[in-house]
Amino acid sequence: MGTVDDRGEKPSHQADHRDVCVIGSGISGLAAMRSLTRRGMDFVCLERDSAVGGVWNFDSTDSPDSHPAYRSLHLNTSSKVTGFTGFPVPEDFPRYPRHDQVAGYLRRFADEHGLTEHIEFGTDVRRVETNPAGGWFVTSRDPRGAVRTRHFREVVLASGYHSVPRMPNPEITGSAEFRGRQLHSAQYTDPEEFRGKSVAVVGFGNSACDIAVELSRVAARTVLSVRRGAHVVPKTLMGLPIDEIAASRWWSFLPFKAQRRLIEILLHLTRGRIADYGLPEPDHRVMDAPITISDELLSRLSHGEITVRPGIDRLTPQGVTFGDGSEEEVDAVIYCTGYDMSLPLPADVAFDSEGRLELFHRVVPPRHRGLYLAGFLRPVGALTKLAELQAEWIGDLIAGEAALPGEQEMLAESQAHLERIARRYGTERREDALNVDVPTYVRGLKQEHRRGRDRADVPAASGRHRVTDLRRPSAEQPAGS
Repeated sequence: MGTVDDRGEKPSHQADHRDVCVIGSGISGLAAMRSLTRRGMDFVCLERDSAVGGVWNFDSTDSPDSHPAYRSLHLNTSSKVTGFTGFPVPEDFPRYPRHDQVAGYLRRFADEHGLTEHIEFGTDVRRVETNPAGGWFVTSRDPRGAVRTRHFREVVLASGYHSVPRMPNPEITGSAEFRGRQLHSAQYTDPEEFRGKSVAVVGFGNSACDIAVELSRVAARTVLSVRRGAHVVPKTLMGLPIDEIAASRWWSFLPFKAQRRLIEILLHLTRGRIADYGLPEPDHRVMDAPITISDELLSRLSHGEITVRPGIDRLTPQGVTFGDGSEEEVDAVIYCTGYDMSLPLPADVAFDSEGRLELFHRVVPPRHRGLYLAGFLRPVGALTKLAELQAEWIGDLIAGEAALPGEQEMLAESQAHLERIARRYGTERREDALNVDVPTYVRGLKQEHRRGRDRADVPAASGRHRVTDLRRPSAEQPAGS
């Protein structure tokens, strides 16, 4: 059996002596690898870039068209809660480290835990497909362009969801006639190339605000095009990083309504009304949609260094016409419009009919065994602790120390999550399925982990799925080439 890659090349088809494949070496991939190492399991990690770190491994030569980092990128979460358990971030790091500091910390973590030796760098995973005989086929291309397909019993997909830059679709009217430059934030690295120019930044997420703020210091004019209002939240409230508040024990005991009311009061006291800065007032309450985190945006708006306009209606040869009829002559338009998720999986493996990820406790596709998606979450605050909780559960499942419930129970849980998300955030954006309420998610995952350990002792005849113990030798072989 064989498969043909995008260039028409036929890859080699072979078994790997390791049972587990981890795809990606960002925070979630590293957490998964440490979990597997602790359990004495052999694995290989396939990493597209030249070093560990995921989005923090910024290098303009590494996948520049699909990398969300830029030269001035800093953590939006506190280093105190971003570090791994037992491996704290260095004390001399600032509260919000630069991307290169984060990447260096992650490399040291990988080296000191013996993970780097398991990683094949420069290896781009093209496909992950089910093997009818059991397990998964993983097709990848190495740095020399050689393509091969390997068989693994278990696959941990930790490649993240910043996959394909999302440009306006359909294309904005007049795009072809615009004489300036159009680019996605994935292609943005440094404000210096826009010094003395007029730039329109489209979007109102974290990247849009970061880029608009730093452009406002060198550009002749910076325009922020905002289609829908959002709640702008500073990195600290009451002198504490907001993610440390979200991770605190007292916060987890507050009912959701009390959490939201407290945040609303604090935001009113610290910044007042969003509309007073020229921004559109949000059409939703805080925590009913992703927040925008910025310490500097409102100050730059107050000083007149950034001009706010509504959504773009059309482009002209010289600039932009906005929805309210106003016009701006600009030299460049930067689209901070997010990313579409593109996973190397058949569509029916992990997505529902509406294109949303459908995962049991945001990790396991209910209809498929031996595949785990790690880190596909969008929490308020740091991902690291959630990645570690997921990794410990995944490690126990792979080692046979925990077991999954039946398919119907997993489907019911995953569908209930999607229904809650739709009620809270709507159905316009499929990526909203990644949103989680951290305290609720942590409680649910810990509870399922405990149940899974109890379930592992249930005989197979009970109808529940018992995960194979991969520390025992396997006689299973892949289908022939």
